[in-house]
Amino acid sequence: MIGLTAAPAFARMTITGPFGTGLTEPVWVIQHLLGFLAIGLWAGQNGGPAVWQLPVAALTAVLAAGLAAQLGIRLPYAAQGLAVSLILTGGLVALNLKAPLALAVLTAAVAAAFHGYMHMGGALFWAGLSAGILLVTCAGLGLAAVLGQAVSARAPAVCGGAVALVGVLDLAGVF
Repeated sequence: MIGLTAAPAFARMTITGPFGTGLTEPVWVIQHLLGFLAIGLWAGQNGGPAVWQLPVAALTAVLAAGLAAQLGIRLPYAAQGLAVSLILTGGLVALNLKAPLALAVLTAAVAAAFHGYMHMGGALFWAGLSAGILLVTCAGLGLAAVLGQAVSARAPAVCGGAVALVGVLDLAGVF
């Protein structure tokens, strides 16, 4: 008779190291999570080339701002800028404002720069952060499609309003 043994069940998985820290940063930090979800939602609302250009612009700005911070370039009012970026992106989604592509790309990049400036790390951290940002932004794109079709055309706007509200609360020092 063959004995059967069960492998232990893993109730949770931890991701450690620089790559894992970078990968989970956009998920565990509420400002980053909501900011990149809002960029994805807005890209979905704008449609067309904005669907891929806004996430790429956001990621590029995060990496450039992070590099600038590591080089010692100072960004005044970075914490307040992070909160304002939530108000801006959330407000754009809430109002369902469609912008010309160049303006939308610039807006996403400026908002994302405040998210990148807050971090420093090595190459593995930045690789993980890049993957995490793209995952969260793509989740926002998917959320825009699902909510817009399955729930209501106004549902993404409600999500944007919630993001803007968190930005206001963050700016007021509630977080």
